[in-house]
Amino acid sequence: MQRLVLAALLVTLLSGTALAQQGPPQRTVLPGHQMQLQKNSHGLGLTGGYGGANGFAYRKYIGNNFVQISALPLMADRGDFLALMFGASFGRYLIVWHRQRSASLMPTTTALRAVGLASTWFSRDASSFVDAAPCAGVNCTSTPAQEAKVENTTTLAAGVGFEFGGVLRNGFSLSVDLLLTSVWDEEGFDMLVPLPYGALVYSW
Repeated sequence: MQRLVLAALLVTLLSGTALAQQGPPQRTVLPGHQMQLQKNSHGLGLTGGYGGANGFAYRKYIGNNFVQISALPLMADRGDFLALMFGASFGRYLIVWHRQRSASLMPTTTALRAVGLASTWFSRDASSFVDAAPCAGVNCTSTPAQEAKVENTTTLAAGVGFEFGGVLRNGFSLSVDLLLTSVWDEEGFDMLVPLPYGALVYSW
């Protein structure tokens, strides 16, 4: 009887030691408070949204944060229309859910992130002229000077969203954010509305 009790105690002790070495299951992690989970260093992809910072993007990971720049040059009407959109954003992973094994089609990693961005849009349309010095008077015969139409828009936005896929390791990830977006144009403040913003990035 004593041998059986000692054997049971020994098995319990060994089991507890093995579980202590394995640690608790890492299903929900707070990267900013526990450890640096991000293993990627760089990312390339595409970004898009009404709020700006659209185009081809490069992302640099710094710990559990990232800095991203994007640019989109456009040309149309044989060069009469020229435009450039440039944006920069900063993000931080707040919570990461990671499953070690999954038999489903859903990604094994999902991250809640906070994002802030700033972007500017500049366009020059030479096909749409405006009168710079309109002619006045009944007997005016001079040709009014004309210049191309130039527009500039600035956007500031911040919000939260989710990123699915290659958040912690190499691979593609898809992010969807909802950003409170403020827009300014040549006349001043234009609007303040929540707008969606997304990105498809391959990280390594």
